[in-house]
Amino acid sequence: MMTVKRIGAMVLTASFIAGMLPTAAFAADIAPETTAVQTITGFEQAGQEIGTITFTLGQDEAELTAQMPQAVTAALADGTVAEIPVTWVNRSDYSTTDDFYYEYIPQWDENTYVLADTAAELPYVLAQRSESPADTEGSVRSQQSAASTNAYTIFEFLIKKMGYNAAAASGVLANIKAESNFNPNCYGDYGTSYGICQWHNERFAAMKNWCSSNGYSWTSLTGQLNYLKKELSANTSVYLWNGLTINNKMKTHANSSTGAYDAGYYWCYYYEVPANRASVAVSRGNQAKNTYWPEFGSITVSDNSSVSTIFSDISSSAWYKDSIQYVYDHGMMVGTSENKFSPNNSLTRAQVAQILYSRAGCPAVSGTLSFKDVSKSAWYYQAVLWAYQKGYVSGYSSQKFGPNDYVTHEQAVAIMHNYAGKPTSSKALSFKDASSVSSWALNAVKWANYKGMLGYVALENSSYYYPKKACTRAEMAYILTEYFT
Repeated sequence: MMTVKRIGAMVLTASFIAGMLPTAAFAADIAPETTAVQTITGFEQAGQEIGTITFTLGQDEAELTAQMPQAVTAALADGTVAEIPVTWVNRSDYSTTDDFYYEYIPQWDENTYVLADTAAELPYVLAQRSESPADTEGSVRSQQSAASTNAYTIFEFLIKKMGYNAAAASGVLANIKAESNFNPNCYGDYGTSYGICQWHNERFAAMKNWCSSNGYSWTSLTGQLNYLKKELSANTSVYLWNGLTINNKMKTHANSSTGAYDAGYYWCYYYEVPANRASVAVSRGNQAKNTYWPEFGSITVSDNSSVSTIFSDISSSAWYKDSIQYVYDHGMMVGTSENKFSPNNSLTRAQVAQILYSRAGCPAVSGTLSFKDVSKSAWYYQAVLWAYQKGYVSGYSSQKFGPNDYVTHEQAVAIMHNYAGKPTSSKALSFKDASSVSSWALNAVKWANYKGMLGYVALENSSYYYPKKACTRAEMAYILTEYFT
């Protein structure tokens, strides 16, 4: 700044002298002084937030930038420190997006200052969105409280159910904050996206269908979190083509502030995929590192993941408790609602196909089915197609599968028998109604009994197998646990 003033003084002096000298002499003897371009080697608060402002959706961006500092403190290559005049630019695109926060970074006159290749990160101003210009103080407190509660619930789920460390969870939180402010009922992108992760189009439809088919409300935080887990359980066009890849990568980030930055950046770049994602990912990484890691990095999540705690209808002393715990922990079965498992409800044939499909990681499948009662738009279509192609399930005929028919005890073990490769067993059945087992299912039932998969009969204090009776969710959980353990 002082250099500019000195130049100005010299110009005035030159002008005064010019009035007393011939024009040619002035042109030959006095040349205008130019300012040398100076190199910025760093900033006082590199990579840090140097201010926060609030805005409302639709507010003129010029009103935001007018509140930001007019200069930043920078270190120069000559060893001096200077206040650099700046303007501010959004890392994202304020005019076409509706995020809940934005980072603004400084710009300067590049004819005066250039940034060294070795310079550290830029400082930034954080602009945070408030819900409405008419918000009262009480409603703002209420919104902040709800967001804080939901943020912890999400963090706890990521730690306990997804197996993430605190840094990875902080990275996800930084993204969800920007996308929805932790509000599961948030519509975004002018009504085209929804939920904590702002699912769009086909992903929004898939989320609704999966939640509805698995006993969750798609408008609830619990339903959306469980769908998120489902999305990341496999690389599949049914849900997310790179879901498992993202999930595995998130588990590799170091549990540190740097790991939090990396997780926030990676999640934005590969899961959220906003416009200008390379630039936006930097702001998400910064918030993970500077906001959510300090808040959540040292939190220890208590272990209360027992199904008897999660579901009100699962007693800790029930004979099926451990089996349900196993299938729940391994993602094969979920509740019928947020706090109900419904152990005594019957399973359908489509649901059994879905259980095994989930166990396999929901692999991509191609082809079609001839069954007239299995619609391509049904939530179970991919599962039935996969299980049918594998030879695990069959139809009543070439055109009828009966997806919504309850699966019987003998059908359930026949499916598992097919899944296992049709092994043989000559052990006789001791059930009082053994003669009622269908001939086509006899080998399967003998094998399942030999493997201990029908031990639930004794646990139910019965000596009857009831081969034609519908299989309950608790019984199927027992069969699966005995097979896979």
